[in-house]
Amino acid sequence: MDTFLRIDINLIAMFMLFMVFMTAIRRLDQKDLLNKAYMITIVIVFVQNGIEALTCIINGQTELPLIITSNLLHVILYTIAPILTASWFLLVRQFVTARKKVSQRSLIIIFIPVIINAILSALSPFFNLYFHIDAQGVYTRGPFFEVSIAITYSYFIVSMIHIFMNKNKLMINELLLLMIFNFIPVVGAILQSLFYGILLAWSSAGFALVIVYIYLQERLVHLDIMTGSWTRRSFDYYMEKRLKQKHVEPFGGIFFDIDHLKKINDQYGHAEGDYAITEIVSRIKGLIKSNEIIARLGGDEFIIITEEKDYKRLELLIKDIELSLSVFNENSDKPYELSCSYGYGIYSEDFKSIDQFLRYIDHRMYQSKRQTNTP
Repeated sequence: MDTFLRIDINLIAMFMLFMVFMTAIRRLDQKDLLNKAYMITIVIVFVQNGIEALTCIINGQTELPLIITSNLLHVILYTIAPILTASWFLLVRQFVTARKKVSQRSLIIIFIPVIINAILSALSPFFNLYFHIDAQGVYTRGPFFEVSIAITYSYFIVSMIHIFMNKNKLMINELLLLMIFNFIPVVGAILQSLFYGILLAWSSAGFALVIVYIYLQERLVHLDIMTGSWTRRSFDYYMEKRLKQKHVEPFGGIFFDIDHLKKINDQYGHAEGDYAITEIVSRIKGLIKSNEIIARLGGDEFIIITEEKDYKRLELLIKDIELSLSVFNENSDKPYELSCSYGYGIYSEDFKSIDQFLRYIDHRMYQSKRQTNTP
């Protein structure tokens, strides 16, 4: 009973994470980098809560296989912890600085403490560095236990500093969310370090992830139900955050609408019109990269935001889309063909606003449409 009372908070956290994961896997756009990182984090924290609970269950068992298992599980716990927090720091850095790439040199520097921690974790069963499992199978902390805590949670502290230094680039709800998510696990770890025997480090991380899901669901990933693309609201929210950066990197935009959609609706019914829209968006989502987005601005009007800064690269993407639609038209038994009209351009700080940029590429699209329809 005492063991259950120790691990009950882990079990509650695991149950909540499982429910959130099953809901998120259906509702969140799995191509979005932030969502993918979030889902991976849920799995890691779920497993870590389970491992921590299992170590408590087998603690004090004298059978040799269980002692070996306990050592192995503790090595995993100590090894994975800073990997997760370092990855969280990278995610925060990318989120705050609007997808700015991290150099290879910076990655090496960031993960040096993680590598050191992994080595110390692997050596602990032999030299009692982070922990010690005695002949009775009882776990005790080693003399370097604080080193592991310092390495693991220093990434959270650095994340908070990074967030605070870039607070002007964030909206107030983003700032509060990121600070809370950093704060809760740190408090849990401090309490677990001070009061030996209570399990709060990983369970608190699980509760923080539940809070993050509420944010993702309500603020970031309002998806168009039919196509799975971003809605106008989520697109506006993303662009507002991106353009708050001190220096806005140029990016490409492709505005397109679906040709003859009204005719398809009128002649073959709205179900066929919906099919045409979803088929086109599905094909385009298969062609764009994971860090590129497609948003439905209304009706049959969509926009693709890409990190490409060259007109030729945008033209190549459009050609790929047209080729994909040609393949569909050649192999489909539908009584209509799918095609789109495009307008594209490179956003730079020469544009006064995103709306001005949208009007520019929208105008280019209608110019292209008129030229196509001219005999």
